[in-house]
Amino acid sequence: MRRKFTSVQKHVGAMSGGQELSQSVMAVGEYDCDAEPVLQAADKSLVLEFSDDSDDMTSESESEDEDEDEDDNMMFYERAVRDISSGDSYVCMICTVEMDYTCRMFACPQCYRVFDYDCIREWAIKSTSKTVEGIWKCPNCYFASKKVPRKDRPTCWCGKVVKPDPNPLDPNSCGQTCDAPICRHGCSKVCHLGPHPPCTRIIGIRCRCGKHMKDVTCCETRGSSRPQFSCDEKCGMLFPCGIHRCEQKCHSGLCGPCKETLVAKDGSATIRCYCGLQKKDTIKCNDVRVAEKDSMDESGEKWVGVFACPEIRTVQYSCGLHSFVESCRAGPAISKMLPCPFSPQLLKTCPCGRTLLNELGNNRKNCTDYVPTCESRCGKPLPCGKHTCPFTCHSGDCMDPCTQFDKISCQCESKHYIVPCQFKQKARCHTKCESLMSCRRHRCIERCCSGKPSAEKRMKTPFSSRELQDETLVEAEHICLKDCNLTLSCGIHKCRRKCHPGKCPPCLESDPNDLVCPCGKTVVTAPVRCGVRLPPCPYPCISVVRDGYPCGHKPMPHCCHPVEEPCPPCTASVFKPCKCGKKSKVRTLCFQQDVSCGQICNKPLTICHHTCQKKCHDDSCQTKCRQICKKRRMNCDHKCPKPCHGKANCPDLPCSYPVIIKCACGRKETNEPCGSNSERPSATFTRLLPCDEECERVKRCAELKKALGLTESESSKIKGPESSLALLATTFEELDLPFTESALSVYSSHQKYCDGIETILNDFIDNKGKNSLHFKPMRPAQRHFVHELAKAYKLYSESQDREPKRSVYVKKESDGQSGRPAIMLNEALPIYQAFKQREKENKLRRSEMQSVTKLVNYTPKHEPTVELAKFNGFLVRNLTKGTTEHDLERAYDEHLRCTLVKDPIYKMLPKGNTALIFPTDYANVTMNTERDMERLVGHFDFICKESFIGDGVELCQVDEHIFSEIPQADKMS
Repeated sequence: MRRKFTSVQKHVGAMSGGQELSQSVMAVGEYDCDAEPVLQAADKSLVLEFSDDSDDMTSESESEDEDEDEDDNMMFYERAVRDISSGDSYVCMICTVEMDYTCRMFACPQCYRVFDYDCIREWAIKSTSKTVEGIWKCPNCYFASKKVPRKDRPTCWCGKVVKPDPNPLDPNSCGQTCDAPICRHGCSKVCHLGPHPPCTRIIGIRCRCGKHMKDVTCCETRGSSRPQFSCDEKCGMLFPCGIHRCEQKCHSGLCGPCKETLVAKDGSATIRCYCGLQKKDTIKCNDVRVAEKDSMDESGEKWVGVFACPEIRTVQYSCGLHSFVESCRAGPAISKMLPCPFSPQLLKTCPCGRTLLNELGNNRKNCTDYVPTCESRCGKPLPCGKHTCPFTCHSGDCMDPCTQFDKISCQCESKHYIVPCQFKQKARCHTKCESLMSCRRHRCIERCCSGKPSAEKRMKTPFSSRELQDETLVEAEHICLKDCNLTLSCGIHKCRRKCHPGKCPPCLESDPNDLVCPCGKTVVTAPVRCGVRLPPCPYPCISVVRDGYPCGHKPMPHCCHPVEEPCPPCTASVFKPCKCGKKSKVRTLCFQQDVSCGQICNKPLTICHHTCQKKCHDDSCQTKCRQICKKRRMNCDHKCPKPCHGKANCPDLPCSYPVIIKCACGRKETNEPCGSNSERPSATFTRLLPCDEECERVKRCAELKKALGLTESESSKIKGPESSLALLATTFEELDLPFTESALSVYSSHQKYCDGIETILNDFIDNKGKNSLHFKPMRPAQRHFVHELAKAYKLYSESQDREPKRSVYVKKESDGQSGRPAIMLNEALPIYQAFKQREKENKLRRSEMQSVTKLVNYTPKHEPTVELAKFNGFLVRNLTKGTTEHDLERAYDEHLRCTLVKDPIYKMLPKGNTALIFPTDYANVTMNTERDMERLVGHFDFICKESFIGDGVELCQVDEHIFSEIPQADKMS
């Protein structure tokens, strides 16, 4: 009320006679609080005297009340948008500056507090750098998040537009439909701040039984994939029995089995099973299974069976001697009604049925007589239904369960497995499918996919462009269910369809405002579809026509362009002085301010002996020289390679310039740093490389050529193998050739092809700028020769690609060891051929020497003598108390079985603490037996100590120990 009175006072005070009238109005206002009649009278008097002004005052006060009520009913996020639009009342919590519609904004997703975008980004970066979890919190509600706003990427409230245009009516709103995925329809509100309103679209839903429908709002079905309601009516559907009906109230799915119970009538009618052994008074309707034919027993009584009991009946054949077992089934068999299958009149063959009993020579007269079997395979179908009995003809049941194996394919049919017959599961491999999905963008990542065979057929079938987009031609396993989410042609929105082949549909968003160029002559009328660009305006740019260039030149004619694009700079040709002052007239363009003549300064530097290398410049010359010194060194002819060190002397460091160092024979050479300084001379005077194996190989090959009498023109001729020094070698390795025996063997048969490969590798080695070489595809034998030849050149080689395009790739080693061999193939071939000829002759000579001549009636002059062993037994010392001969035999007998110690004897000496182990024929033990005992004594000693048998085992002479233990009286006797 106070605010109302103040507004009226201000309004009335502005009139003539203000003081008295204001007092009277204030009095009326005071009475207004206490008494209503006085207020009405006062209002009437005011209306009579100031009719127009009183109406204005009343309307103004009412509008202020309405604004005040509207503020009370407005949500805080709506009030924030209105305050930002006014631009003088909404303050950023971080920088405390008033925000308006031109600011770049960021809203907290939890409390919807709006911040300046740059402020909240800096806040988030500092917070994440100080926390271990890498999170930052909203300054208003402390909502934690790990997502830091991206640099220079502010968006509108719905996130569809980056860097939205300033909107004074609805700040930071792009004007498009929000379309947030709150339901299948999406948010229908225009891009907004704050929570999404509930969806109010009307949809029709069915009841659970499907009889009725009703309309509800979409928001009422949130959280349910298939919204339904209950109509509370009885279902009334017939059960599978066809008699009773479902009594449940409105429900979804099947009604289920019949739950009614059948009761037998009073009297003779009862509910019986098929075989008649069990009877019931009640039974569930769902359990009734009426037989197709009536059941009958031995007495001729008939009944209708409606269920199967668990009883097992024994039914006799007509002979009364044989019977079979039968479960309760419709039409049960009657005892002594069926003929005996074992009677001679019915059984004419063996059990497998392949051979007649007459052919087996057995005349059966009774059913109990023995049924002979044949030698054929049984072959009867097993219960599994896939195999036959593998046993020989037999009586009785066949194999059950089946234990045979099957070969089955996995689901993708790429691999086969051997599984037992009882294996009921489907085999699965670990092969990834990798087939194209229906969208033709993704691939199937399932392992052992059942749709892979169909996918392979589909990929081999030619389809038209229209058929490629038809998902009905694709197997169900490869229908892509991902979201498309590709950017539409507008470049702003995303495709919301399921992942699909072909192009995405055009964007359906639109703008209600006209699209106008800066000059106003080119217009695209509303509604403007998203992504539509303003066509190029053919009219001149209005800013240039109106203002012109500040430099005074005539503007270059150009068409109208967007406001954010600047006009092209003035390109009039003018003369300007260069920066360094060497030239006063340099032709350039008007807008160009940095004019250069392009010449190097070349002024002497004060800090060193070089000149300034900066191009035309207007500032001071170089203050730090970055050139190479290049002064001549004092101790060698090379130049200083260090960076410029001013006017100081060059550092007395070892010279790093490479020089050539050779070995004594001159074949081997390498590059090494010079290394000269004031203390030592250059390496060219002090270093000499040692000759290596390659030098020795070259020297030896030269000697071999000389020994063979080979010249440069006759390198392929062999003078004579017996006169060559190389023929003294016994193995190929002793020839010390750089090539392998396999490479020389191939070269001897295909010299022309091998010379071509050798030429290619020589050119590759000589080309210093080439590090790798790829041969053309070739056969395996040719690739093998290239690999063997690459070893002689010390090259890395490997085979690449698949047959029939498999080829050889060679590469130089990084350590620089790759190079030509000491001799070529044509020089090594004569040496190899001479060696093989000599080896062939030696082999023939050894064969002749090893031949045996049998002499008849030959008697040797002296019989061979056998040397007896020094030791013929084992001695076990200091036996543990309680150890017996049986214990020794159990510990050592298995180790003596595979030796020459035959029939070992285990003997305890009379003292009781020593034992002997020796063969029966110990007097004639040979040296071979002694060697076996020497090999075992260490192992026996270990077993003795490990098993606590005694202190140890050693070799001994059995005769000495046996006679030393015999008492003297026995010896005298």
